[in-house]
Amino acid sequence: MDRPTQPMKTTTEYDVIVVGAGMSGLVAADELARRGLSVRVVEAAARPGGRVHTDREEGIYFENGGIFHTQGYPAFRALLARIGLADRITAVPTGFNSAVMTPGGWRHVDYGSITGPVRFRGLGLRDKVGVVRAALPALLHRPADRGDLVSMVDFDDKHAAADISQRAGDYFTGGPHEFLWGCRSAELSFAMLALQLHVFKGELREVSGGVGQVTDALATGLAITYDSPVALVEDRDDGAVVHLAAGGPPLRARSVVLACPADQTAKIWPLAPASVAAHLAAMSYSRIDYAYFRTDRPLWLHADGRAVSMEVITTPEAGSGVLGGIYLANGWVEDDGGLLLVTAANAARAGDIADDVLLEELERETVAMHPEIDGRITDRRLVRHPYYTPVFTPGSVRRLEAARAELPAGRIDLAGDHMTAPWVEGAVRSGQLAAERVAAGLVSAG
Repeated sequence: MDRPTQPMKTTTEYDVIVVGAGMSGLVAADELARRGLSVRVVEAAARPGGRVHTDREEGIYFENGGIFHTQGYPAFRALLARIGLADRITAVPTGFNSAVMTPGGWRHVDYGSITGPVRFRGLGLRDKVGVVRAALPALLHRPADRGDLVSMVDFDDKHAAADISQRAGDYFTGGPHEFLWGCRSAELSFAMLALQLHVFKGELREVSGGVGQVTDALATGLAITYDSPVALVEDRDDGAVVHLAAGGPPLRARSVVLACPADQTAKIWPLAPASVAAHLAAMSYSRIDYAYFRTDRPLWLHADGRAVSMEVITTPEAGSGVLGGIYLANGWVEDDGGLLLVTAANAARAGDIADDVLLEELERETVAMHPEIDGRITDRRLVRHPYYTPVFTPGSVRRLEAARAELPAGRIDLAGDHMTAPWVEGAVRSGQLAAERVAAGLVSAG
């Protein structure tokens, strides 16, 4: 690590306090500490990483978020190189190749190729032409920052399926949105789809051994206090004050970075500027529930004669079922067994289903679809994320732009994927951008 060594503070005075040790908070703290500033991180949980965390057991690991990246993630790739994890990057052999269930059966689509919709047999000619026409303006617009939706703010006036047929929205754009973000295309700003066209292409990559290695490495070099929820943050004339929920003396700093989900940020910063408060109040989060099924041998998936990484069942085909899709995670197992990441369908309202019932239904429907694994599931694990990713609805990117413009006027700044984009590149960039704003403010304040 190239961070300058710093003596531990014996008082409660710091240059910067970062609230939240998820990816964005850790990146912000790391960037500020590498500039020679004294930084303290306070985290409500007992560990770092937030959703970007890897659970490990003997011979196997399980991811909780931030699993994938591409060459369209320059900030994340640079971070991997700097902390010595570049050699852990591995390409997923089947890449973005997916199987989508359509009325005509399983159809192959390559979500990482510009020509993917044209070759997708699940769409008719008019559907394909509509997708190409809708995508062309976004493709011609070069984003200044692939981790920041504000780069595509001009496309924020409609939803992601506005200019395409219902069939294309159901079976093409609906695939990655429902499977990866837990929401339908009609909920999302077209700005998100526009930026995705530049980000999600080429090789699909993972960090071998788990993406949690990234947040673990960042946390190792930082001063972090765990199990410390924050109750209130104040912007005062003489600096910023952080009040811990457990009581005791408040923490004081020249500046504070709040790297928390939008609703938590609004709660602990009730006197946020009007544009910031409007952004935080309008931001909602998707929910995703999934199971890991360990098998005594790998399952392999195919569609239209092509090997695929995942099967996706979008809302029209899910019907009254629970199963929303399957991702092959066989590479996360050291032995000859296999691992399936099986998601619940968006329409299933999985949050209302008891754990044991949901696991049974997901297993039953998975086995019915793939009888070859009947009796071969050796272990099961359910994962629930009631706050998975921020949902950028039409108009939300303009609110974000206005909020960010007002932040440098005060001593409190924000980080988190709700401040940039809901993928790991966005989390990294939000931390970096917050650090840049805070550092510039401290320099101007003297």
